[in-house]
Amino acid sequence: MHATLIASLAAMAAAAPLVERQAAPPPSGVDDATILNYALSLEHLENVFYQEALAKFSEEDFKKAGLGSSFYNNLQQISFDEKTHVAFLEAGLTAAGATPVKQCEYAFGVTDVQSFLATANILEGVGVSAYLGAAKYVKSPDYLTAAGSILTVESRHSAYIRDNQNPQKSPFPSPFDTPLEFSEVFSLAALFIKSCPDAPEGTLGLPFKAFPAITVSPASVAKSGDKLTLTCAKEVDAKSAYFITSNGPVAAAITGSGTTYEVVVPEIGVPNLKPGTINAGQGYIVLTKSADKPSDDNIVAGPAVVDFADNATGRAPDSKGEGYGKPSGYAPAPSHPAPAPYQPSHPTQPEAPKYSPKEPEHPKTYEPEHKPTATTYKAPEHPTSYPTEHATTYETHPAPTYPVHHETKTYESHAEYPTTTPCPSETPAYHY
Repeated sequence: MHATLIASLAAMAAAAPLVERQAAPPPSGVDDATILNYALSLEHLENVFYQEALAKFSEEDFKKAGLGSSFYNNLQQISFDEKTHVAFLEAGLTAAGATPVKQCEYAFGVTDVQSFLATANILEGVGVSAYLGAAKYVKSPDYLTAAGSILTVESRHSAYIRDNQNPQKSPFPSPFDTPLEFSEVFSLAALFIKSCPDAPEGTLGLPFKAFPAITVSPASVAKSGDKLTLTCAKEVDAKSAYFITSNGPVAAAITGSGTTYEVVVPEIGVPNLKPGTINAGQGYIVLTKSADKPSDDNIVAGPAVVDFADNATGRAPDSKGEGYGKPSGYAPAPSHPAPAPYQPSHPTQPEAPKYSPKEPEHPKTYEPEHKPTATTYKAPEHPTSYPTEHATTYETHPAPTYPVHHETKTYESHAEYPTTTPCPSETPAYHY
């Protein structure tokens, strides 16, 4: 795979050599201020969504639903992030001389913790796709960096929410995320918008439009080869379906007419390395009136959100409420109660949490199951004395003599060798 990736990147580099960055031509009537207001409209939606959830559900409600003890505190942090994004974008637009869009009235249809989690999963995924898709149109490097810093946070939100779904979803299902165009995102956001102040009905006061909605069945996680039924909110004349991926749209044949169509899920893979496949995780389907690639001019319905099988599909949670990937029997280490969530003194600056841990009443000490018995050294009553080397005596005997064979040949040599004579006092005794 690494070789394939390197070859793919090399081909991309050859086709698009490094040049000074230029923004792609945006749709008519769209500039940087419009894009920031587009982002603000999504942040308004998420901000209200989390505020309503925290007002509707208690920490105990989430625990009863099987979520870990830290989930509620993390949810408060996510809500704070969205509120801060709203304040940041409003301040930036005002400083640039633009008028920030106002908060709309929304209907999320949340009735319990599970429906909240399902909706949060969709909103966070759409938020990531929205920022990613808009990036190519931003002209100002400063605005692009600011939007990118929000995108990375939204991506972490999405991963955390996916990690706490039931059934399991992978927090990072694909190596690449999927971008969406402005009207594609607005079509998904419009499903939750009842009305907006100072804007024509069905709009945000922005130059985007909402396409008719699509309902997908079955609503479960889709696998390669599955047949999906697409039911449109109104009759359309669709000729093709397109799955939106990280590497562009993938065409798929459809059957049906009017409000109902059927399509087969293509192979799930990594589109950037294998064109024609679709991303695992949250994906999107649109219907078009021609075989041309989807655009605002030929999309007749959608997009619909579909969750495609990932590496967590069919995998039972190891520990209920503790998220994906925890080992069997996992239990968090005991700790003191979590600190209270941030209470910012003003919209953009949180204060450090004030937290004073209490000492446990009965601190636990480690007691090994088998206590080893230490060996105590006791000096002997009469110290052992060791003779020194010079006091050692040896019994000696005269050195043995050996018979000489008369037939042994002798050789004349000019070298002189001393004759060794055993020293009786130093030669040890040998017995033969």
